[in-house]
Amino acid sequence: MKSTSKFVKTLIGAAVALGAVAAVQAAPIIGTANLTFGQVSVTLGEVDWNPPLNPGVDAVYTYGQFQTFGPANTGSFAAGPMAGLTNGLVQDLSANPADANFAPVGLQPVVNPNFLSFAAQPGWQFSMTNLSGGTFPSTPYSLTEVSVAGVPAVSATIAVTGLACDTGGDNVCDATDSVTNWSGVFSAQYTRTTIAELQAILLGGGALPNNTWSGTIEASAIPEPTTLALVGLALAGIGGLSRRKAK
Repeated sequence: MKSTSKFVKTLIGAAVALGAVAAVQAAPIIGTANLTFGQVSVTLGEVDWNPPLNPGVDAVYTYGQFQTFGPANTGSFAAGPMAGLTNGLVQDLSANPADANFAPVGLQPVVNPNFLSFAAQPGWQFSMTNLSGGTFPSTPYSLTEVSVAGVPAVSATIAVTGLACDTGGDNVCDATDSVTNWSGVFSAQYTRTTIAELQAILLGGGALPNNTWSGTIEASAIPEPTTLALVGLALAGIGGLSRRKAK
């Protein structure tokens, strides 16, 4: 019984030790970041963050610019070079399969490891793996109408999820790097208009009124598989010891 108890304690100690080592060596990207975008062009088949403006079919990924709002950020987004204001890039979105920015709603057939990037952390990679569907077929933006004191307004929202990786500076995400989940919500407000009026613009081939968008992204850690396995083994040992005692 003493040897079994010693074995279980060793397993638990190993799990705790590995968890501590992982915590020291890994650099998981966690916390929240608040983003502000420049003017954004939104049509029925394209979301073009700008500057610069990249309308039409693109042969390579194109990006628009954003800036983080430092005082409102937390965790990894408020530490080291990310403290304060910093700039970044976000990939444009297209519903056209011939466009390099092709991003259909749902799971992404091709994943760009740099959907989001931060100038202050060039070793970070934010890929988008899923794009939520919107109000109109194959569009990623949801429109919600409200009325304040009889004045209509519409809120547009884009929701995405993906993986964030700290590549350690080599820009290659591999088994030695820390990967976390991230989700983002980007939105804009259109005042003195209705969904019907905006729909008429979009279906007529036009773009929503050029407006400033904002967003919030949140990254959360994924448990280390090795640590979880060892903890499970330790718990199994404890269960076996309890059964022996019961007998």
